[in-house]
Amino acid sequence: MIRIVDLYKKFGSINVLNGVSLEVRKGDVLVIIGPSGSGKSTLLRCINLLEEPTSGKILLDGEDITGKKIDKNKVRQRIGMVFQSFNLFPNMTVIGNVTLALQKVLKMKPAEAKKAGTDLLTRVGLKDKIDAYPNQLSGGQKQRVAIARALAMNPEAILFDEVTSALDPELVKEVLDVMKDLAKSGMTMLVVTHEMGFAKEVGSHVIFMDEGKIIEDGLAEEIFDNPRHPRTKAFLDAVLS
Repeated sequence: MIRIVDLYKKFGSINVLNGVSLEVRKGDVLVIIGPSGSGKSTLLRCINLLEEPTSGKILLDGEDITGKKIDKNKVRQRIGMVFQSFNLFPNMTVIGNVTLALQKVLKMKPAEAKKAGTDLLTRVGLKDKIDAYPNQLSGGQKQRVAIARALAMNPEAILFDEVTSALDPELVKEVLDVMKDLAKSGMTMLVVTHEMGFAKEVGSHVIFMDEGKIIEDGLAEEIFDNPRHPRTKAFLDAVLS
C-alpha cells in the first residue's frame, strides 16, 4: 500500500532522514521505534505531506504522492494522522470536531454526519461525551476523539505520532486499547511509539531508526527477542531495563 524509496529530508544543513526505504502492506501495523531525534516523526509527517521530502519517493497504491501536481488534501483523506498534541478545536464540541470534515470535505448533511460521528465516538468509547468540549475531557479522552476524527474520513491507513507520550500513565491504556481494536479490525497503521509492550504485542513489523536511517527491521518478535544490530540491542536494553 505504501512504498517509500530512498527518502531524504533536510532542515537547513541538518539531514533528518537519510535514505529511508520501506514497504507497508494493507493491514500491516508497522511500529517505528528509536531514540528522540532519530527522524521517526519526520517520516510520518512526510508520508502525510505535512513536510515536503528533499528527495526520494513516496508511493501510495503505486501513485507517487510526492509529485508536484498532487492534491495534498486528497492524500490526507486517504492517510489519516493522529498527533501527540490532539489538535482539537477548543470552541467545538466533541461531535463538532468529528463531524466538521464529514460536512466540509465529504459534503454530508448535518443529520447524516451526526449519525456517522456518533457511531465513531461509540467505537472509541465516548458516546456519552458527544456534547462536551475539549477542555472538559481528560487527555486520554481527547486522544480518542482525535482517533475518531481521523477515522471519519474512512482512511486507507492511519499514522500515529507518539499519541500517548503526553498522557498521564493511567490514561495510556484507554488509548492503546482503541488502537489495538483498530489493528484487529485490519486497519493499516504506522505507529511511532515508546510503548514497547504495545509494539511487541500489536506490531506486525517493527523498524528501529537512528540518525535518520533504518538500522534494523523485522518481525516484532525478532526485533525484541533477538535484535541483530548492536545499536538496536543497546536501545532496547536501555528502554526495557
